[in-house]
Amino acid sequence: MDDQIEKIVAQYSTASSVIRELHDVPPYRVYEVELDTQRAVVKVDDHRRGHAADEGRVHEYVATETTASVPEVIAVGSDHYITVCRDEIVREATQIDPGWAHAAGVWMATLHGDTAGAFDGFGQPRNDGTSLSLAAHDTWTDAVIERSRHHRQYLATKGYADVADAVEAFFRDHPCVFDGVGEPVLCHGDIHPEHLSRTSEGGCIAIDFEHALVAPAAYDYWRTVMPYFEASDAVDETVTRAFQDGYESVRPLPNGFEERRPLYRLLNWVAFLESLYLQQNVDPDKREEIGDWMQTRAYETLSEVRETVD
Repeated sequence: MDDQIEKIVAQYSTASSVIRELHDVPPYRVYEVELDTQRAVVKVDDHRRGHAADEGRVHEYVATETTASVPEVIAVGSDHYITVCRDEIVREATQIDPGWAHAAGVWMATLHGDTAGAFDGFGQPRNDGTSLSLAAHDTWTDAVIERSRHHRQYLATKGYADVADAVEAFFRDHPCVFDGVGEPVLCHGDIHPEHLSRTSEGGCIAIDFEHALVAPAAYDYWRTVMPYFEASDAVDETVTRAFQDGYESVRPLPNGFEERRPLYRLLNWVAFLESLYLQQNVDPDKREEIGDWMQTRAYETLSEVRETVD
């Protein structure tokens, strides 16, 4: 892989070097490099599920078209992208506490506010070779069905196709459950301290748009609250309150976002099930047990949402 990185960085400088590997988590690898005299970070595909070029275009869009703070983008290639290396990002991640949560809520709401009205539908943002594009769906439900099918492709190889099929079938049979959900905005999709760091000026700077979607604002909200606040024994309700207060200090959350929490939880279980196997952050001996537990939670959530609409 070092040879591949050396070839990549050589395209963008007359004198380049690989300093160190920062992360090796499928489907990507991330390296700190030097381009001439500038420190930079390269994220490159390392699995067929990788889409660094798409992510790079999203990051570039945020850097140039919004006021949400991110490192500047140097280049986007067919299987990689490069950003300026920022010390706030490289240092050890901070803990989730009310101060971080409030700042994170402000950052997220800034991203949403700056991109409201910029997209004419919902879906996965893509690299079109020179800029960001979107094969938009008219409704969020249609975009959700597409995401379920996307996750199914991978989950079928791990024995979990049935749960993805069940979630897709629910949304296909209940196309109106997201009526009135709000306008499409650009969503980061994975806000936590490793991806969003506080700066010395009291703000935040973010990286890692791997899970970015053009979606309702509540999608981003619950993608943060569910896995990093609600599921953590070390986090209490003051953190969630601080996050919501930070968000609402910039813009209001959409009507009905709380009532739709089970619907977003359903989406998240399927996505997190893929991440469990793809990113390999859990001991292989425990992976199947945790995967089965997550599948059970997904079916339980599916039963809950069916009760509210049937």
